[in-house]
Order: sequence, then structure tokens, then C-alpha cells
Amino acid sequence: MQVRELFTNEHKALAESGEKWLKDTSNSCMLVATLIATVVFAAAFTVPGGNDNEGAPNFLEKKSVIFLVFVVSDSVALFSSLTSLLMFLSILTARYAEEDFLESLPKRLIIGLATLFFAIAATMVAFGATLLIVLGK
Repeated sequence: MQVRELFTNEHKALAESGEKWLKDTSNSCMLVATLIATVVFAAAFTVPGGNDNEGAPNFLEKKSVIFLVFVVSDSVALFSSLTSLLMFLSILTARYAEEDFLESLPKRLIIGLATLFFAIAATMVAFGATLLIVLGK
């Protein structure tokens, strides 16, 4: 028996539990990323303060810096949540071979978690900018 076969046989249960954990984690994180993408997509089209008769946002000229912060952070949140969603989807569709556990699956998980964290942070910035736009004097 070769060393690789021995390793595979001895760690079969570990590989199965690792696969289950990755799938469960990916499913949970995909749900969060989908919710964030839905909220920030809707916020992009229903901007704070509404639109004027021509369709331009009302606060575009009045509070341009804060409104720009809202637009940029909302866009960043959308793109990073979609990137996170794709990373977790790629984990779910992986083949879960031994060599995948060494490099590709951990990279995908780290990228997915990092972009999900970034999406959450950008969503919080967009929310703060919205509060300043709507409630600020």
C-alpha cells in the first residue's frame, strides 16, 4: 500500500466532515450575501430622499459629498456581496478532492468570507450615509 492510499483511507472521515462543514458554512454565508445583495440593489434604485420629476435623485446636488458616499458604498456592497456569493457557490460545486482541501477550497473560503465582511461594512457605511442625508441638517 502506498503512502497516499494510506493517508486517504485513514482520513476519509475527516474529509467527509470537512466537506459537510464547508457546505453548511457556504450555504449560511450565501444566504447572508444574497440578503445583502437584495437590500443594496433595492437601495440603489430607491435612493434616500426620492427622485425629482425628471428622475434625478433629490439630494444629488444638495448634499453631494454624503450622497456620493452613499452611492459608492452601496455599489461596493453590491459588487462585494455578489463576489462573495460566487465564491460560496464555487465551493458548493467543487469536487472535494484531497488536493482541493489543500489550496483551492481554503482560498475560496477566505475570499468569500473577506468579501462578505467587506459587503457588510459597506452596507453599514451606506446606512450611515442615508441617515446623514435624510436626518442631517
